[in-house]
Amino acid sequence: MTTFKSMFVCPTIAAFLLIFLVACTNNGEETTSLPSNNPNADTNLKPNPDIMAKYDPPITIKTIFEVNEAIKEQYSDLGLKNNLWNKAMKDELGINLVYKWITRSTEQSLQKVSIDIASGDLPDIFNVNIEQLALLSKAELINKDLGPIYDQYASQLTKSIMKQEGNAAFQAAMSDGKLTAIPMTNSSGDAASFMWIRKDWLLQLNLQEPKNLDELHEVIKAFVKADLGKTGKPVGLMLSKDFLQQGAAEAIGIFNGFHAYPQTWINDSSGHLVYGSTLPEMKKALTYLQTLYKEGLIEKDFAAKDWQRATDAAAANRSGVEFGAMWNAMTPLQKTKDNFPDSDWRGLGILSSDDQPAKAKINLNNENYIVVKKGFGHPEAVIKILNLFTEKSFGENMDEYNKFYNVGDGITDPSKNPGLHYMPFRAWPTKKNLQAHENVVNALKTGDVSKLTPEQRGYYENILKYKAGDNSMAQYEKVFGVTGSYNAMKMYYDKNLFMMDSFYGSLTETMKSKMKIISDKEMEYYTKVIMGVESVDNFDVFIQELNKIGLLQITKEVNEWNNNK
Repeated sequence: MTTFKSMFVCPTIAAFLLIFLVACTNNGEETTSLPSNNPNADTNLKPNPDIMAKYDPPITIKTIFEVNEAIKEQYSDLGLKNNLWNKAMKDELGINLVYKWITRSTEQSLQKVSIDIASGDLPDIFNVNIEQLALLSKAELINKDLGPIYDQYASQLTKSIMKQEGNAAFQAAMSDGKLTAIPMTNSSGDAASFMWIRKDWLLQLNLQEPKNLDELHEVIKAFVKADLGKTGKPVGLMLSKDFLQQGAAEAIGIFNGFHAYPQTWINDSSGHLVYGSTLPEMKKALTYLQTLYKEGLIEKDFAAKDWQRATDAAAANRSGVEFGAMWNAMTPLQKTKDNFPDSDWRGLGILSSDDQPAKAKINLNNENYIVVKKGFGHPEAVIKILNLFTEKSFGENMDEYNKFYNVGDGITDPSKNPGLHYMPFRAWPTKKNLQAHENVVNALKTGDVSKLTPEQRGYYENILKYKAGDNSMAQYEKVFGVTGSYNAMKMYYDKNLFMMDSFYGSLTETMKSKMKIISDKEMEYYTKVIMGVESVDNFDVFIQELNKIGLLQITKEVNEWNNNK
């Protein structure tokens, strides 16, 4: 049976886990689209190939490109054409990228990819989501056996990076036992929830770090009562209207503290997958949040604020508690340090409501899937590009890393130092940031920087700048340093305190038409419960309503997927 396995990409860290789609046309070089009666005849397998051999004559690869938010202001078509990644691919690999189309939004990209699939007019190599991968495979439009090519051409560095969380990322792209796409791996743990709290305020009030959710409640009350920011408008817990989205100003960490996993598929005692939103633990978490709201510890208009507006309270010195991802020290909490130099945010592990440890919800984090058009003559080219990316990004050559990632004096054009913004195909180490934290902390303690990668050396030097008085660099200490959020991340990994969403397949048939309705109903009900407009006593009736809408059928389909994966 054909199955596809994946996860839903976390939307709130889209600014940090960037999605890129790229393409090209034939400029007179060797043609790369070869006719084939066998969709997998173009494997180009050779005994002991030079995995980074330069194509001579050069080849052209048609792909597609989405201009990410991070480079919109400086973006130009000329900058895209001449960026360093494209130059490196041409100079070192003999690969010219050209673009079938360019868009400025994810929505436009999804629409254009769908049109390309429907017409059969595809780029040579491009990125798709899990649903599009399933359509392409079913229509026999792509090379459906990339496994042997990956095994032969991927460098040891690339393989080590892509397998840091085992085989799950690749299993998500399997169909009928064959690898139909190359997963763009990223970290699952990096999307976990953390409790962010003002350590300086705890010290001012002679309070200890809370050890459970009851103690956190008392700390929040104390912060609001003391109004240490002297604003007259203190905020207890920063919360946004999208409090079930991973990112910032969310409540996922609180739900997880009550062992509740909303909008997550988890295994019950019999091995069946159940939708976490339907379980009784949800009621305890909702009651906790309702209490905070009733006591004035959550803003009355939180349901009208996105996370940026909700966390304005941090920049204004009005709040000392929020739940969000490991990167919150960079945004939005760095603004507190910018405006109030004595402030000290700390990212700690989420708290439990009882004597059982809280587990942070995570998803299998395949950013996207790289597919190769059926009949394309050089499917191994994408593996070579991945090798190039991993070597420049995570290899040992500091000069190469600086060239691609560190903007020099006066350089504002991202095409000159593009980071990953112009790179179409990437592989990200799942534990890259955790390893960076461990190595940086060791270097800070010993002074030995010899084992730091170029990226880690950058974090190390920024932390030294912070210690020397540059508060703009506090964000690096508060993520990667001795007091950083990765202390808690290490605890999550060491003690296996993650709860992985057990469904990572493409949308089931009923999901396609009903899941958005169900999710919207959930958010409406939960928000009303928190605000006291709706009673938590109606929870069971609410779940019955969701089942009638389609959740019961979706649960059946999810378990069919689980039994056949």
